[in-house]
Amino acid sequence: MASFGAKYPCFAPIVTEQESALPTYDDMVTIGRLVKADLTVALSSGQLYADDKLAESVDEFASASIAMETDDMTDEVAAVIYGATVSQGEVSYKAGDVQPLGGLAYYKTLMRDGTKLYKGYYYPKVKAVLGNDSAATKADSITFGTSATTFTVFASNTDVWRATEEFETEQGAVAWVKEKLGESA
Repeated sequence: MASFGAKYPCFAPIVTEQESALPTYDDMVTIGRLVKADLTVALSSGQLYADDKLAESVDEFASASIAMETDDMTDEVAAVIYGATVSQGEVSYKAGDVQPLGGLAYYKTLMRDGTKLYKGYYYPKVKAVLGNDSAATKADSITFGTSATTFTVFASNTDVWRATEEFETEQGAVAWVKEKLGESA
């Protein structure tokens, strides 16, 4: 299987999170056009040696992070994701801003045995961290900048931290992303 595309990154703030249930969400926003999403998983690990050899080994999910780049992020979307304040068109980022917990979903394009398919990725509980910003003047070549956001991934109350599903059509993947984040397809 080879992957060669990623699209439709969406975020929705958590409204309720009941015991033993996946969260429910407020209105979903599309973050921007997806450039890349890099997942890094942190595991809690332990090993027990007995009789001079490895007797037990445990590796369990602790947390994860997704370093995401999009081509752009509007101020309205940034306010939702980062917990910033919007007043008369101006977005204010304050030292005391609290980023909301939310759900994150997107899909990738895959090629398997010469057939294109789509795989949705859903993270039920994440929190965004504003990425670094860079600006450069144009010279004899133009370098495009992107919007960087790192999402910390938590286990939900059901212990699910990620869910995936494969689809034969791109429309199926888009509908799945919307459904996971509480939107009508």
